[in-house]
Amino acid sequence: MRELRLVPGAATAWLAVIAVLLAGCGWAIALIAVVVSLCLVARQWGQALFCGAVASAAALVAAVRQARAAAFDLGTEVTGRLVTAPTQTSTGGWLLRIKVPGYPTQLPVFSPDPVPVAAGAEITARVKVGESDRAGVGKLSANATDVQVTAEPEGLAGWAAGVAENFRALVLDTVGPSSQGLIPGMVLGDTALQDTAERDLYIATGLSHLSAVSGANVAIVCSAAAGVCAAFALGPRARVAASLCALATYVLLVGFEPSVQRAAVAGVVGLLAVLNSTRMEPIHALSLGIIALLFVDSDLAVHFGFALSCAATLGIVALSPLIYKHLAVTGWPAIFLRAVAVAIAADIVTLPLVALMSGEVSVVSVLANILVEPATVPITIVGLIAAIFAQLGPLDVLGAGLLRLIEPFSWWINTIAHGVAHLPVVTIPANPLFTLLAYAWIIAGLLYHRPWLTLALTLAGIAWLGLAAG
Repeated sequence: MRELRLVPGAATAWLAVIAVLLAGCGWAIALIAVVVSLCLVARQWGQALFCGAVASAAALVAAVRQARAAAFDLGTEVTGRLVTAPTQTSTGGWLLRIKVPGYPTQLPVFSPDPVPVAAGAEITARVKVGESDRAGVGKLSANATDVQVTAEPEGLAGWAAGVAENFRALVLDTVGPSSQGLIPGMVLGDTALQDTAERDLYIATGLSHLSAVSGANVAIVCSAAAGVCAAFALGPRARVAASLCALATYVLLVGFEPSVQRAAVAGVVGLLAVLNSTRMEPIHALSLGIIALLFVDSDLAVHFGFALSCAATLGIVALSPLIYKHLAVTGWPAIFLRAVAVAIAADIVTLPLVALMSGEVSVVSVLANILVEPATVPITIVGLIAAIFAQLGPLDVLGAGLLRLIEPFSWWINTIAHGVAHLPVVTIPANPLFTLLAYAWIIAGLLYHRPWLTLALTLAGIAWLGLAAG
């Protein structure tokens, strides 16, 4: 937590882009001017220059993209490539995110019928264009009346689609129903085998992040490669090289969709930190990643997923050591308390965002994540090896054997999800301020060395809110 020089610049750039997308360039200019003035008053000349330059550049890029989007004429027929696989909406329709040539951001297209095609495919749709109610670079969305697949995925996208299809077929032939939707999601981020009920189950229990390619997947894969090198007493440069190779292999297998790009950038930032210095604070690397990604995709500034990812990383880095220190008075095993500390730290900073996004929060997410934590690493690592064997024809029998090994772990996660979902209280209505205040009381209880009293009062509060909501 000592390396915080980039935090003001990253925060100012993020807020400036938000200001451009939500309120216009004038608000962004005013925000940057206020930050620079405060830095000058505090005699922080370097911070004034850095914050002003980085935020101005990020805001300018966002403004240019927004102007290009406003001037673009989509017409009544659009052709573009799917950025991600089609996803089903809560109303039963399907959302297609496509990249139209010349349009500087993704175009959301809603189709009443399913479109069975992988990310990277080219589609042509007759559309009725309207205003989008979501903030971002583009202010348009489209309702499709007819969608035609004009080209299958090509290049890396085609390769990734083939990988996912082969692995999906092997999973269907090898493991039971409780594992079929979970394993492809945890290994490749492929949720095609998950139905709506299963997705809702993992969302309600706070486990939906397991089925998305994220920085956690990258960390597990790169750490495993580095661990193998460490076992052979290889040096830091060899470990970084192995981690980069593992990261490249992983990206090759899962494809280079936007979520993978964000996870890969986070992984590369961390690896470069190891390569260029013996010590780099995690907050420094996080700030670098935020700044880089805001230039890559201005829309990330107003995406809840991006905010949740950054907040979870910040919470784990900044709060989990503090929480662990005060949980240690219980005398419980250290490995268990560290898992509890990480889960609580991530929840403290992400639940206010979840409350803002959905109006309710899961009260079982900490418990569920603690219980499934031991199963996540084996599924990710062994499952990835199985996915590689699935591409090798006759050798897919080895992949099937590996899937048998990890099936008990995926069964365990599925069982935990169903178990906590049947608890008397799973989610409660909440607003961001209430959530912050509640967690402030929990932190206060831990700081004053009252873990048991804090636990008892927390459970009592959850039970009361659950009964009130019911």
